Amino acid sequence: MIDTYEEIGDYYNKSQGNILFGTHLLEEEDMTEDELFNLKKVKDKYNTIMMTHCLENEWRSNIVKSKFGKSSIELYSERNLLDDKTILFHGVYMSEEDIELVAKHKSSVVHCPLSNLDTGAGVADVNAMLENGVNVCLGTDYAHTNVWELMRLAYYLLKINNHVDKYSVEEIFRMMTINGAKAYKLQNDIGKIKDGYKADLVFIKKDDVDLEPLLNRESFSTYLYNLLFYNKADSIHHVMIDGKWIMKDRKLETLDEKKVVSRYNQIAEGFLNYLKEHNY
Repeated sequence: MIDTYEEIGDYYNKSQGNILFGTHLLEEEDMTEDELFNLKKVKDKYNTIMMTHCLENEWRSNIVKSKFGKSSIELYSERNLLDDKTILFHGVYMSEEDIELVAKHKSSVVHCPLSNLDTGAGVADVNAMLENGVNVCLGTDYAHTNVWELMRLAYYLLKINNHVDKYSVEEIFRMMTINGAKAYKLQNDIGKIKDGYKADLVFIKKDDVDLEPLLNRESFSTYLYNLLFYNKADSIHHVMIDGKWIMKDRKLETLDEKKVVSRYNQIAEGFLNYLKEHNY
């Protein structure tokens, strides 16, 4: 799902293969009465997926409260910008009232704990979100791309100040799969291994991971638990998207990996040189 910002008119109801298009809500630092009014017109005209970084950190929370005396969630709710097509990234500084509004309007939150801890933003109250029935997904954001590390951290954070049996690994896998599909209105197409769904599959060689449960407990040391905590990156041998092989026997099938790495290194070097030239 690509955020097209103000170009949504050129992409509305279009797709390119597996690529879909949505548009942008406002971050707190960009909120003005005029911009919120214009945003409502876009919502009324296109009624498409709208997404934004929301209450990610303290300074963004302070900005919107100093301008409006309210949180961005309250402003979205008052202007009918919250619904089941609204996707909010982070939500670290959502209050209890904010979370209740998000749940009421059936909006989704993308939890990005690796990014939030890395930047010092804090930790979102995912426990409260889940208890209120919010559809919580998992995202990497920033430069983190290891989803296994992301899932493990999300699991550990849910165990803080909660009974050890309150959340199972299944909850984390739902966040990573079907909850994400639901956020983007794709829950009838992806997110499950089921007849009629797209074949988006990761193949893990079972001999590489000790999946056999060690203890006979329903919520601990299950096959799924062991898959999450003992899986290694090189245990993944094949990847399929929509029934097409993307990686097979650990070799990419759709592109030249060496060219991609070379181009990435060029871009990274140029970015670093830009930062040096501008004394960042």
